[in-house]
Amino acid sequence: MDFKAKFKTFKDKAVKLKDTVIEKSAESLMDSSFTITKIEDLNSIIKESAATTFVSKKTWETKMFKHRVVVVFWDEKSDFFKKALYMFPVLVTKAFSQNIKLKLATINIKELDLSTYWVKIIPSLVVFEEEKVLKIIEWEDNIFKLVKSANLDINKQIDNF
Repeated sequence: MDFKAKFKTFKDKAVKLKDTVIEKSAESLMDSSFTITKIEDLNSIIKESAATTFVSKKTWETKMFKHRVVVVFWDEKSDFFKKALYMFPVLVTKAFSQNIKLKLATINIKELDLSTYWVKIIPSLVVFEEEKVLKIIEWEDNIFKLVKSANLDINKQIDNF
């Protein structure tokens, strides 16, 4: 067997292995706690965006803290999900640094009406604040801009869209 034939078989095996790893990783992410597959889970994560109040024991002053929750609506049958495998850990890190909860939500949830959240295009990144839609970032390219930016302040990046 000559070098070209060996290289071709090696390349074919490598491509097959890469595709297998991507498929397994995608299935693992789909089955993980980061992915919302029930309407009850979606509603409970949106409720976590409600503002909370705190009374200072020193000054007895009441302070209100606003919370943000980010939900990425996507179709698991699309290529976006496979691309999200490298994107999602970066988004989670940026969200964690700003104390924001981040979840993926499949569009195949029973009883899900995307128009309730003003989602017209899939994939869409929806930001909730005080249990209401604050901002929607549509299109794959715009979502990837959040990932590729070196800035860790995801709040500022979202506000700039």
